[in-house]
Amino acid sequence: MSVSSPPPADARRGGGFRPRGRPRKQGDVAPAPAPDEQLAAALHAFATYGYQGVSLRTLSRELGVSHNLLHQRYGSKEAIWYAAVDWGFGRLSGRLAEHLDPHKDAGIQLRAFVREFVAFSARHPDLLRVVNQEGSTPSRRLSYLLDTFVRPTIAALGATYFQLVASGQALPIPPEAFYYLVTSGGGAKYALDGMTRELFGDTALEPERIDSYAEAVADLLVRGMGISPGDR
Repeated sequence: MSVSSPPPADARRGGGFRPRGRPRKQGDVAPAPAPDEQLAAALHAFATYGYQGVSLRTLSRELGVSHNLLHQRYGSKEAIWYAAVDWGFGRLSGRLAEHLDPHKDAGIQLRAFVREFVAFSARHPDLLRVVNQEGSTPSRRLSYLLDTFVRPTIAALGATYFQLVASGQALPIPPEAFYYLVTSGGGAKYALDGMTRELFGDTALEPERIDSYAEAVADLLVRGMGISPGDR
C-alpha cells in the first residue's frame, strides 16, 4: 500500500478529529478531502471515541463534507472502520516486513524491527489507541486486527527470535512478554500523550526525539534479552 503520510493525528487533539485549516462557518461545505485525509480522520475518530462513539454523520460534519459522501464511498460505519484500519496498519506491517530479512543477522533484524515499530507507532499513535479500544472485548473487529496484522507479524518475527534462542544468542522469554513490552511498553509514551506531558513535560513528545527514543527502547529490550547485535 503506497500512500503519503498524513499530518500526525495527535496534532488534531483538543478539537475532536477536525482536520487543520480555516474554521468553517455553520453550513459551510468544503471540497471533499483526499482519501488519505478521510481515512486518517476516521482512524483518529475510532482511536479517540471508540467504535460505538463514532457515526458517519458526525465524521462527515467534522470533515466538512456532504452527509452522503462517506456513505456513498464506504457504505457504512463498519466499512470505513475496516478501510481505515487497513490503511493505517497496512503501512505499519509493510515497514516492519522490510526488517525481517532471512539473509541478515538475526540479532540485527530483531533490533531493527523493535526500533521501527516504536518509531512508526510514535509518529502514528492512533494505531495503538485503536488496539486499546478494541482489545478489551472480543469482537469481529478485534479478530480482524489480530488475524490480518498482528498474528502474521508475530509469526514472522518468531522465526527470527527462535533462531536466536536455538543458537544461544538470546534468552528464552514468554512470547507475550516480548509482545507487550514492544507494543504497549514502547508505544505508550505517545499513545498516552496526556499522561506523558503531565509526567515528563512537553519536551518529551518533541518529534525530533522520536528516533533517539526508539533507539533506546530497542537497545534496552534486545540487550536485555542477551542479544548483542554487532551492527546497527
